Amino acid sequence: MRVIVTGGSGRLGQFVLRELVSRGHQVLSIDTVQPRECICPTAKVDLTNVQAVLGSFKDVDGVVHLARKRFPYTERGFDAASQSWEMPDIAGDAERFNHNVAITYNVLTAARHSSVQKVVCGSSLAVYGFYYPLRATAPDYLPIDEHHPRRPQDPYGLSKLLAEDICDAVARASDMQIATLRFSGIYTAADGRKLAERAKNPTIRGTGALWSYIDARDAARACRLALEADFRGHEAFNICAPTTIINIPTRELAERYVPQAGALRGDRQGNWSGYDGNKAAGTLGFNARHLFRNGTLE
Repeated sequence: MRVIVTGGSGRLGQFVLRELVSRGHQVLSIDTVQPRECICPTAKVDLTNVQAVLGSFKDVDGVVHLARKRFPYTERGFDAASQSWEMPDIAGDAERFNHNVAITYNVLTAARHSSVQKVVCGSSLAVYGFYYPLRATAPDYLPIDEHHPRRPQDPYGLSKLLAEDICDAVARASDMQIATLRFSGIYTAADGRKLAERAKNPTIRGTGALWSYIDARDAARACRLALEADFRGHEAFNICAPTTIINIPTRELAERYVPQAGALRGDRQGNWSGYDGNKAAGTLGFNARHLFRNGTLE
């Protein structure tokens, strides 16, 4: 396939470029900066200019849209007592929010007008509303699947919700196949130490992530599989490892740290992920291969 990857110079983007090129796809990376490694051709395109985007989407079969302005949330913004986040940079968040929603609209609109067949759009598990709550909240049930209501309170999660709604609208107006991938926190092998520290403190960033994770290599493979899959319309998929970063049974963690959560569904044992990845396994054939064990991503 002839594929464009927006944000190809980004953290995940470089893994996606490598994954697609290794499988024989013809890839063009679109970004405002050059990648650290020259894997494929790169074009500088202003995604806020829809005409510029249209001009670059010629003779393209698929698009992987990963470009965004990052929301710089860190542990310093989390208040453990109230289990909520403080986000004082109102102007910065508004600018990032408006930018990310606008470029998603431009990319999807340009793809539709250019008769692109398949689009993969990067989203986040934050769309459910538990990653960065401004007020304490809890899931209706665990593990969280794609049927769970999306209730984000923060600008990052809300930007992802609107991006998914744009995908819905474009799919209704065309025959395009669109996969929205709701990624967990994405880590590389170099992040083993950071994950190990977080594993020692289950509430360092709150409990909304439910101690989930995904290796960047697996996230990239999920992008490729979503591009190569065949289904109709727009579908969203949770993309996460099947385990947590903490070697404690998840039922015990949930009862201790998320007692207000709804029913624990099924009879799962061990440190299963609080986000359900079965839909991605069934539709895309995706199962994470790189798991966090003994302080490292394997």
